[in-house]
Amino acid sequence: MSYDNPITSIYPFAVMDFGATAGDTTNVINGPAGKKGRLKSITARATEVFACSTKAANVKIGSAGDLDKYAQLNIADGTANLAIFTELDDTDAIIDADIAANAPITVTFDEGTDGSAVTGQAVVTIFIDWY
Repeated sequence: MSYDNPITSIYPFAVMDFGATAGDTTNVINGPAGKKGRLKSITARATEVFACSTKAANVKIGSAGDLDKYAQLNIADGTANLAIFTELDDTDAIIDADIAANAPITVTFDEGTDGSAVTGQAVVTIFIDWY
């Protein structure tokens, strides 16, 4: 199969807490055996206002040895409840869209920090084309 006719997979993650000292959370995505991937999009739909002025909350997509090998979507301080934040808002979020075949993909939800109370929750969805 060529990239002309990819299989698009959508990976939704339930509400992730990026604040309130939630700690980082890591998940792994395994693509179809033998298929290469192309990271198409990352979305974070806020379910709580983001307050993370010292260090941005972010979604890292990579490997066990390089957590942001493919992408790091920084979710801006002040992102409003119900706002949708994507790689169009953080234009350098996708670092390398091409994913090697049979490579486990590590997804890390990295909490932000703030001078006062850290807040921020979002439903994150990742879109990958497999070919």
